[in-house]
Amino acid sequence: MTSTPTGSGGAAGEIGAGSGAFGSLRNGNFRLLITGTLASGFANWMESIGQGWLVHQLTHSPFQLGLVQFLRGISILFASPIVGAVAERVDRKKLAGAATAINAANALVIGLLVATGRVEVWHLYVTAFVGGTASSIYNPVRQYLVYSSVGPESLANAIALNAGAMNMSRVVAPNVSGAMIGFFGVQSSFFAEAMFFLAACFTLLQLRLRPVVQRPAESMWHSIRLGVSFLRQHPILSRLVLLQAVPTFLVYPYLQLMPSIAADYLHVGPQGYGFLQTGVGLGSILMTLVVAQFSTVRNKGRIMSVALMMYMAMIFLFSFSRVFLLSFGLLTLGGMNLVVFTTFNQTLLQLNLEDEYRARVLALFTMVQGLNPFGSLIMGAIAERAGTPHAIAMMSGVAIVAALFAGVGTRRVREL
Repeated sequence: MTSTPTGSGGAAGEIGAGSGAFGSLRNGNFRLLITGTLASGFANWMESIGQGWLVHQLTHSPFQLGLVQFLRGISILFASPIVGAVAERVDRKKLAGAATAINAANALVIGLLVATGRVEVWHLYVTAFVGGTASSIYNPVRQYLVYSSVGPESLANAIALNAGAMNMSRVVAPNVSGAMIGFFGVQSSFFAEAMFFLAACFTLLQLRLRPVVQRPAESMWHSIRLGVSFLRQHPILSRLVLLQAVPTFLVYPYLQLMPSIAADYLHVGPQGYGFLQTGVGLGSILMTLVVAQFSTVRNKGRIMSVALMMYMAMIFLFSFSRVFLLSFGLLTLGGMNLVVFTTFNQTLLQLNLEDEYRARVLALFTMVQGLNPFGSLIMGAIAERAGTPHAIAMMSGVAIVAALFAGVGTRRVREL
C-alpha cells in the first residue's frame, strides 16, 4: 500500500511547522528528512570529487569527464517519467531507501576496484549509469516527502532548509574528500561515500508513515501521459520547468570540468580542488538563512529571475579567472544566487501543483536533470578543442541569452 508522511499532526508526537528561519524543523518527519538529505549530500559530493579526480587521473581528458556525467544523466532522463508512475503505487519510504542502498553498493564496488588496482574507466561508465538511475528514484520522492511533511504553508521554508543541508554538505564534503584522497588515496573517498549513503537509507526508514487510499489502477504509460498532459495544460508550470532546464543544460556542466580547471589552470591539487568546490556551497549556505527567514516574501518570480541571471553571470566571469581566491569568490557569489533561484523555482512549482499529479510532475522535473549530461558532453567536447575556460564561457554566455528567450523576467513570471 502507498504511504505518505504524516506531516503536521499526523502521528503521535508530531509537531506542526512553525514560523521563523527554522520553523520547519519543529516537524519530526522533516527533521528525519533533512538528516537524510545531509547524509546523502555528503555522499553525493564525495562521489563527485572522487569520481572526477579518478577519471582525470585515468584519462587526463575533459571529454571523458563529460562522458561519465553523460552516462549518469542519460539514465535520469529516461528513468524519471517511469519513477513518477511507480511512486504512485509503492511505499515511497522504501523506494527512497532502496535507491540510497543501490548508491552505497555502487560506491563500495568502485572503492574495492581502486584498492585492488583493477579499476578502469569503463567501470565508472557502468556505475555512473546505475547511480543516475538510483538518483532518478531518490530525488523526486524526497521532494514529494518534503511537501507531505510540512504542507504548503511552510514549503518555501522547508525547501530552503533542505537546500541548506545539501549546501552544508557541499562546503564540508569536498574538503574532506580532497583531504582523504591526498592522504589515503581516492578509494577512501568512495568508502566514506558508501557509509553516508547507508546512513541516509537508515534515516529514511525511520520515517513514520500512514497509509493513504489507493487511486484507481491505471497503466504506467497512461499515468506518465497524464503527468505530461497536466504540465502542457499549465503554461506557467512549463515555464518554471524550462527555466530550470536552461542552467541545467548549459551552466551546471562546468562542475564536471572543475578537476581540469583546478589542476591545469589554477594549478592546485586535490585539496585545492575540494576547497574550490566549496565556494558555491558556502555562498548557498549564507543565502539559505536569508531565504528561510523571508520565505513568505512576495514577488518570488521577480526575485527568482534576477537570481538566475546573476548566477549565470558569475559563472561566465569565473571562466576568465586564473587567480584561485578570485575564482573562489565568484563561485561563492554564484552559490548565493543559485540557492535563491532553485528555492523559489521549486516552491512556485509545488504551490501550483495539484496533489494528484505531484509525484508525476516532480519526476518530470527531475527528468530535466537528465539534460545536464548532454551539456557535459558538449562542454567536454568544446573543452577538448578550445580549452576548458573557453567552453565554460561560451555555454554560460549562451545560457544568459537562452534564459531571456525562455521567459525570465517576463510579466507572467515576475507576478508569481
